Amino acid sequence: MKMQETEERTQIMLDAAPFSVIFWDKDLKLIDCNQEAVKMFEMIDKSDFIEHFYYLSPEYQPDGILSKDKGIDLVGKALREGYSRFEWTHQKMDGEMLPVEAICIRVKHRNEFTVTEYIRDLREQKKMIAEMRKAEAAEESSKAKSEFLAKMSHEIRTPMNAILGITEIQLQDESLSRSTKEALERIFNSADLLLGIINDILDLSKIEAGKFELIPAQYDIASLIHDTVQLNMMRYESKPIEFKLEIDENIPVILFGDELRIKQILNNLLSNAFKYTHEGMISLTISTEPMDGDNVMIIFRISDTGQGMTAEQVQKLGSEYSRFNMEANRKTEGTGLGMNITRNLLRMMNASIEIESAPNKGSIFTIHLPQKFLDSDPIGRVMAENLMQLNFTNEQRIRNLQINREYMPYGRVLIVDDVETNLYVARGLMASYDLSIDTAVSGYEAIEKVKNKATYDVIFMDHMMPKMDGIEATKIIRELGYTKPIVALTANALTGQAEMFLKNGFDEFISKPIDIRQLNMVLNKLIRDKYPSEVVDAARKQKEIVAGRKKTQEIDSQLLAFFISDAKKAIGVLEAIYLNKCRRVDDVSMFIINVHAMKSALANVGEKELSNEALILEQVGRDNDIKLLLEKIPFFLESLYKVIAKFEEKEHKIKKEGFGDYSQLKEKLNEIRTACGEYNKKAAKDLLAELKTKEWSDTVNEHLDVLAEFLLHSEFDEAVKSIDDYLNKK
Repeated sequence: MKMQETEERTQIMLDAAPFSVIFWDKDLKLIDCNQEAVKMFEMIDKSDFIEHFYYLSPEYQPDGILSKDKGIDLVGKALREGYSRFEWTHQKMDGEMLPVEAICIRVKHRNEFTVTEYIRDLREQKKMIAEMRKAEAAEESSKAKSEFLAKMSHEIRTPMNAILGITEIQLQDESLSRSTKEALERIFNSADLLLGIINDILDLSKIEAGKFELIPAQYDIASLIHDTVQLNMMRYESKPIEFKLEIDENIPVILFGDELRIKQILNNLLSNAFKYTHEGMISLTISTEPMDGDNVMIIFRISDTGQGMTAEQVQKLGSEYSRFNMEANRKTEGTGLGMNITRNLLRMMNASIEIESAPNKGSIFTIHLPQKFLDSDPIGRVMAENLMQLNFTNEQRIRNLQINREYMPYGRVLIVDDVETNLYVARGLMASYDLSIDTAVSGYEAIEKVKNKATYDVIFMDHMMPKMDGIEATKIIRELGYTKPIVALTANALTGQAEMFLKNGFDEFISKPIDIRQLNMVLNKLIRDKYPSEVVDAARKQKEIVAGRKKTQEIDSQLLAFFISDAKKAIGVLEAIYLNKCRRVDDVSMFIINVHAMKSALANVGEKELSNEALILEQVGRDNDIKLLLEKIPFFLESLYKVIAKFEEKEHKIKKEGFGDYSQLKEKLNEIRTACGEYNKKAAKDLLAELKTKEWSDTVNEHLDVLAEFLLHSEFDEAVKSIDDYLNKK
C-alpha cells in the first residue's frame, strides 16, 4: 500500500514538472510519460502520446542516421552505462520540427532497470542562437564592407592625388595657352567629378552602416553662404541663367552645427537646380524663424525654372538611386545618390525638406533646419546686401584662381611620404607659397630630422607607409617633446578618421587627393596666422609674380625621374625577396608594400596594364601564396625594367637640343655648391634645373641626377661632397 502511494505521489510530481518526462522499460519500450510531454507534442492524452510516439521523429536525424536506429542506441547507452545526454530533432504531427535536449538516466523500478528520459525544448534557445549568429554575420559583413571601402578609398584616391595635384600645378602656369588651360581644366573637372562620386558612395555606405557622424562646431553663416554660392556659380556660369540671392538680415551671425554637411546639402540642391535648368532663373532665399531658448530655425528655399518633376517622381526622390528623364538627361553628370544622402543628413540634423514641382515649370525645395546660435547679433542689413550684391559673373573659371595664395617665405614645412610622386605633387601644390620645403621618404627619416633639432611650422605626415606608419612616427616625434603642428595626409576617407588622427597627436587632417582649398586653409591657419603681422606684411611687399616659372617639360621630366627612382628601389627589394625565396619573416609584407607602391606609381605614368599586374601580385601576397608569388616576380621585374628603359630614353629625348658647355657646367656646379653651403635650396634647384635643359654625357647626367636626389631631401652636405668629388676627378 505504501509503495502504491509513493508511486502515485511520484506521478503527481512528474505531471506537475515544467519539462517533459518519458519512461522506457528494460526492453526499450515506451511505457509512460508526464502531462508536459503530452502538452509539448500537442497530443490528446498520455495513451495518444505513447501510441504515436514513434511518429514524432523524422525518418532521419540531421546527421543522416535513421531516427529509429539512433534512438535505440542512445537510450540503450543509458540502460547499459547509466547515463546518456544528446540533442534530438522531434517532429510534431503537424510537421513542425522540434529540437530538444534529452537526458536519459538508468533507474531501478520494481527490481528492474528502466530508463527515465528528461526532454527540454530548445526552440527558443535555437532561435536566440540563430539571431545571435545572424547579428554576428551582419556585424562581420558591415566590418568587411567598411574595410573594403577603406581599402578602395585608398586605392582610388592614390592615383587621383597625382591626377588632380599635377593638373593643379600645371594650371598655376600663367604662360600656358588658352587651349592648353581649357584641356587641363577639363581633366581637372572630370577628375573632381569622379572624386565626388567616390565620396557619395562612401557617404551612403557609412549612413547605411550607421557609422556616419555629424561634427557640430561654431561657424559663420555669412561665410557658408558666400562659399556655397561662389562654388555653384563657378561651376555653371556658362548657362544663360539669372541667379538671385535673398538673405534675411535677422539671421544670427554665429551658429552651431555641422557646417561641412550643411554645405553638402545646399551644394547638392543648388547643383541639381543648375544641372536641370537650361535657362531662366534660380534663386536661393535664406530666412529665419524664432524658436525657444538659444535655438533658431534657418529656412533655405531653392527654386528653379527647370525640368521639374511629376508627383510620382517627387515621391520617389531620395528614396533610392534617383535620376529621371534618362533620355533627356543622359549627358547630365552625377550618380543620383545626392538626394538620398541629403535626406539622410537632414534626418540626422532633425531638419525637414518640402518639395514642390511640376513638369516643365520647375521645382521648389524648402529646408527647415534647427540650429543653435552662439551670438544673438544678426548679420545686419549691410552684410546681407554685400552678400546679395556679390559679382557672380566672374570670368575666371579655373578653380585654383579662386584661391588667394599667401607669399610665405618665412614658413618651413616637412612633407613625409614614401612615394616620391606624392612628394612631387605636394611640393608642387605648395610651390607658389615660396615656403622652405623639406622632405622625408619614411617615418624613420622624419624622426631623425626632429632628433637633429630640425623644426618646422608644419609637418605633413602620410598615413600609410611601410615598416612605420604615420601614426607610429607621430607618436615617437611627440614623445621626443616636439610640439609644433603635425597634419595627417591619408587616402582613407571613412568616418571617424579625423577623430582617430586627433587622438594620436595630429593637429589637422587632410584627405588625399589634396584639396587645394583645404591645404590653403591649413597653411594660413598654422603658418601665416602664427607669425607677427609685420612679418606677414613684409613678405607681401616682397612678393614677385614670375610668369611661367615652371615649364611643362621640366615638370614632366621631374615626374619621370621620380618614377624611375621609385621603380629602381622597388626592383631592389623584389629581387632580394626572389633570390631569398621569400623565406625571411617580413618578405611577404615588404612584397605587398612595394608592389602596392608600384601599382600607384605605374598608374601615375600611364602604365595601366603593368599597374593591373601589380594589383594581381598584391593580392597574391595578401593570399600568402608563396609559390605563385615566386612564379610571377620574374615577369614583373622584366616588365618593370622595360618601362624604366623606355622612360629613361624618353627623359633623355625631352631635354632641349644643344650640348652644354663644360666650362659653364663647372661654373654652375660651383654656384650650386655655394647655394648648398648657404642652405639656399631654391637657388640650388633653379641652377640645377638650368643645367638639365642642356644635353650632357651619361656620366654628367648621372651626377646631376644624384644631385637632384640630395636636393630633394635637403641633404646639403652630401650635395657639396658630391660636387667636390666630381670636380676633383676632372
